[in-house]
Amino acid sequence: MIPVLGYAILAAGLVLALWTGIQAARRRPTSEAQMVGAIVVEVALLVQVVIALIQLFGGHDVAEPVTFVAYSIGVLLALPLGFYLAREERTRWGSVCLCFTAVVVAVMMLRLLQLWQAPVG
Repeated sequence: MIPVLGYAILAAGLVLALWTGIQAARRRPTSEAQMVGAIVVEVALLVQVVIALIQLFGGHDVAEPVTFVAYSIGVLLALPLGFYLAREERTRWGSVCLCFTAVVVAVMMLRLLQLWQAPVG
């Protein structure tokens, strides 16, 4: 796992959440730019997870490997779900869905970083 990329993904998730949250507060559906932003965050997540899993199976020790793998898989599922819901619900509630899933991605990335950097004992 690349910690700098992890923190960048965390920040991008929070920015996307703020952006879509403002859009929801304005009672507007998600814009195309926000959807592209969600795709960019998802691609960065995919790159980070692949790198982390390669390092993990290559011998890097993690305090809770099963939890780490579960979070790695789970973090990849949130944004596509939010993206789908935002596409289907072309009202402000679509923006709320994408906002919520962006927050979930940020929190899960923080937890992945904590697991990666925790001392093994």
